[in-house]
Amino acid sequence: MTDDTRNTALQSMIERAGRLTAEEAEALDVAWKADEQIVVPVSSASLAVQGGADGRMVTNADLLAAWQHALDAAGEAGRVDEIEAAQEAGRAVKHSDAHLRDRAGAEEAVRSAVLATGVRDLLTDDEYATLTATWRKVLGDR
Repeated sequence: MTDDTRNTALQSMIERAGRLTAEEAEALDVAWKADEQIVVPVSSASLAVQGGADGRMVTNADLLAAWQHALDAAGEAGRVDEIEAAQEAGRAVKHSDAHLRDRAGAEEAVRSAVLATGVRDLLTDDEYATLTATWRKVLGDR
């Protein structure tokens, strides 16, 4: 994929993220959170007494590893534009008309798909599939 083709694809994805409907954003949010395999530990009394709270833990090791590899590979290859495109896509979700109480999953799903698309040549097929699965499931192929 040439730089122009890649940039056009990323820009198209960013624009699509900015046009999410509430239903699409909700579907992205739910699907991403399910893919994360989130575990919320049972609160402990001793932690509560200390003023702390148990938070959610992402337990999908493949997703975490693919995301970390994509970020590291992009950084090592000097692919700043692709990292910035992923950030811009997340902001586009925040500013879309899809008003949700919690859009974190939708934002993460969009960021990961945009980054994976931008650095497709640096990822394995499995990593790419993992990072774009939620986007493809909800929005189709770009």
